Amino acid sequence: MQKKLERIGAEDLQDIVAEIPAQARQAKLARPFFKIDSYQEFHGDTAIVFQAMATIYFFYLDPSLNLCQMRKYRYKPTAGMWDRYEVKLIHFPSKFSGIQVE
Repeated sequence: MQKKLERIGAEDLQDIVAEIPAQARQAKLARPFFKIDSYQEFHGDTAIVFQAMATIYFFYLDPSLNLCQMRKYRYKPTAGMWDRYEVKLIHFPSKFSGIQVE
């Protein structure tokens, strides 16, 4: 599941970068990246509907803008896939204040 989440994160990052309007491309990072912030698996009855949950932060804009995208995912065992259920453009969380960007 976690490897599948990493692939989805990479695919989502490509989609995010591709959707940046042409007039805003100068604000794009040279090397956009993502960080899996939280990852939790569930077992037993708790895992019947959702087997795992995760939060990924996507860094793709110039750090001076202080913006990143947060996406939340949950793994549906019946479908065998990750479901994205929340997407927000937010200011950098303080826990990422020392993050190195290129």
